[in-house]
Amino acid sequence: MAEADAAYSRVVLDPARYTATAREIVDLARRAGNDEALIVGLRALAWTRHAVLDNETAKHLLDSAARLATRRGLHRRLGEVLLTRSVALQELGRYPAATRDLRRAAGLVSPQQRPELLMQLAILDHNAGRVRAAARQYRVVLAEPACPPVIWVKAANNLSYAQTQLGRPQAALAYLDRAASLASDLGPMLSAVIENSRAWSSFHAGRFTESLRRFAEAGRLYTAAGLPLGEHYLDYTDALAELRLLDEAAAVARLAATDLERHGARLMAAEARLRCARLALALGDVDTARADATSAVRDFRRQRRTAWAAWAVVTAVEADAVADGFTTMAVRRLGHAAATLHRLGLRANAVEAHLVAGRAALATDDQRRARRHLAAAGALADGQTLLVRLRGRLALALLADTTTHTAQGTAARPRTASAYGQGAATRSAAPDAGAVVRHCAAGLADLARHRAALPSVELRVLAAGHGVELGDLGLRHLLRTAPPSRVLHWLERTRAAALLTVEPAAHDDLDDLVIALRTVEQELRAARRERGPLPRTLLARQATLEAQIRRRSWGRDGTTTRSAEIVTAGQLRDLLDGGWLAEYATVDDTIVAVLVGPHRTRRIQLGALSAVERETVALHFALRRLLRGGRYTEQALSAARTSLETLAELLVAPLGVPPGAPLVVVPPAKLLRVPWSPLHPGPVCGAPSATMWARSRRAAESRRAGQQVALVAGPNLDGAVAEVQALEACHPRAATLLPPQSTVEAVVAALRQADLAHLACHGHLRSDSPLFSALELSDGPLTVYELHSRAVAPHRVVLAACDSGVERDHEGDEVLGFVSALMAGGTAGVIASGVPLPDGASLALMPRLHDRVTRGESLAGALWAARAAEPPASPADFVTWCGLTAYGAA
Repeated sequence: MAEADAAYSRVVLDPARYTATAREIVDLARRAGNDEALIVGLRALAWTRHAVLDNETAKHLLDSAARLATRRGLHRRLGEVLLTRSVALQELGRYPAATRDLRRAAGLVSPQQRPELLMQLAILDHNAGRVRAAARQYRVVLAEPACPPVIWVKAANNLSYAQTQLGRPQAALAYLDRAASLASDLGPMLSAVIENSRAWSSFHAGRFTESLRRFAEAGRLYTAAGLPLGEHYLDYTDALAELRLLDEAAAVARLAATDLERHGARLMAAEARLRCARLALALGDVDTARADATSAVRDFRRQRRTAWAAWAVVTAVEADAVADGFTTMAVRRLGHAAATLHRLGLRANAVEAHLVAGRAALATDDQRRARRHLAAAGALADGQTLLVRLRGRLALALLADTTTHTAQGTAARPRTASAYGQGAATRSAAPDAGAVVRHCAAGLADLARHRAALPSVELRVLAAGHGVELGDLGLRHLLRTAPPSRVLHWLERTRAAALLTVEPAAHDDLDDLVIALRTVEQELRAARRERGPLPRTLLARQATLEAQIRRRSWGRDGTTTRSAEIVTAGQLRDLLDGGWLAEYATVDDTIVAVLVGPHRTRRIQLGALSAVERETVALHFALRRLLRGGRYTEQALSAARTSLETLAELLVAPLGVPPGAPLVVVPPAKLLRVPWSPLHPGPVCGAPSATMWARSRRAAESRRAGQQVALVAGPNLDGAVAEVQALEACHPRAATLLPPQSTVEAVVAALRQADLAHLACHGHLRSDSPLFSALELSDGPLTVYELHSRAVAPHRVVLAACDSGVERDHEGDEVLGFVSALMAGGTAGVIASGVPLPDGASLALMPRLHDRVTRGESLAGALWAARAAEPPASPADFVTWCGLTAYGAA
């Protein structure tokens, strides 16, 4: 008996280590004919199966133990078995049976086991969604004088989870800090669970860097303790989703669902399935979202988990609405779900549910219900975590967008349902535009604080997706009434803001992974030369290393600084010094521009976005035809010229910028593929934002002309070597790197010293992962990620590389690519190509450009002068003439 009790105590703390011991006790008790020891041994063995989520086997073992205890009249042992069996039954989703076991156990267990009984009753409430009731019960457990340390740690962990769900993550972390000190002496399983909870609560407390590090550590501890990773994956999914790493979150959620379903953990498997549904919906996979949400609703209802069922209903209705639109019945279902979540105290979920219900009511023209739900979402979000408040701000902005006013401007009373039905309304009804913009502005200010706390440029760029609707809604109202200068200021709040938030800094902690990735890339390059299928093992290794680099960057500390002050129209006018700046925006199918000229700022409505997109596609098709050559070259050249003329008429001519005047272009994401340089007869430069251009202008003015020049040629490009050698005549004292000397380390060292750098090499665009877009050097790739993380940013850079000017757009008009990475790091001027350039195509143009640069002209002015000096003599020259664009002011 002593050995059996000791085995159970050890198993609870370290199930992986003592599984064999539990089996030995069962065998020994059977041989000795000791039924009480056998009951305890079966309970211990069952716990080992529960720890690895094999709850069906655990239940089978506990059924045997319960029958034996009943037969022998061992009531206290029966109570213990029922306590443990209730845990397995809950995980299997059998709530009524779990409840019955706990009620029976209440009259059987000893006073010393009362804390465990109370905790299991609290867990029943918690899993059913009665979070406030569960939190009260956990506190009772923690207050029990005789509460064993293992039960205290588990209750503190569960209370912390409840506190975070109720919007109090800081209070949750206080409990977890105390629990962690106890757990360290109680075995690896509890340490892993506590670390995972600290990661989840840290994230919701806004401590993102700490959270991501803790998740990585929790995964390691789970593996070391021999625990399945399904539960860890569930919480990690939530953090990844809030960071808008949607693809990664969806993959982790699917891993969780697969792991939990394989182990028969139906309780958590249903939660994983719901996460899969929400992420599929966010990624546009509506069929998967509907299937997973429907399955989750069914499972939660079978498990009698009211809160979870309500949350799943919200997702299912949203998925149905993508295909069929919202209906009156959908509004009612959403309203009932929102009320349930609200009543049960799940405020974050209730905010989202009320917001969705408000949108649905607006879609069905049910203004009364829309206002009620939007007002509820806004009120519930107050005092919650930052990202929840952001949704509340959106709800309040939408509410203000539906608020009506009398002709005198005073607020009208809400109309009754019958009045809506009869079409009655106060005269001159209009949204409260001022309130809409105030709420949108407050939300974007919250988003800026959230973004500033994130440790990597990738996460900051992705975070902009949280503010897309706020930015669009505010812009729509400002375009109706606000002066152009205020519209410009609004656009700058939502354009490439992530690139100005945190100063880049060099990091050496990634060198080992980067070197390993470069080695794999060299092997892949060799495999490509052999023209056979690429080895799957190498591709898998490449993907693994890229994922490790990204994850390590997410969890490191960054040097956070204030965001750059948004530049004003007046400041721009001074910096332009007689030049012009056009910042474009898209609203539905309409393009508008704010034009800052020498004397005033104007707002101009331009052509249709669809027309511009058609011409841009046609132009790129014609340019690709020109690169291929052949019998249709003249037709392709004519088509390209026609498209350029049309784009100029749609986008530039209405601005009225005089020929020869310098023009700065700030395009939105939907116009990034437009080749701007050929559209205006004068120097043109682009920029991710007007604020970033202003920063480059100030840098150009404050920097004395430097003499350090780096000329680099990449491998497998004969034209690149000839181009660099030709440029040595313009820069006789330049540091020149030709293959095989043009290695990554040699090039990085040269770039660090350079005032002007010219890189002629292959460029590889990675639309799936823009941070791993790369310039091909002699020993492997130099990625955007490495440029940014190592703070490589010469004052001026010429990238004579294919697609080097292509920026991957993200929600919120954020961009990632070579140009944005260099400018974010401090580069003041870049020339890059937005189209593929054939080998040697830029050889004729580049010496003319560099000759102008040595005379003190800006890159934009030098590019314009080099073009104007000699028209393109061949199709390849024409493609180069179209594709090269200057960025920044230097």
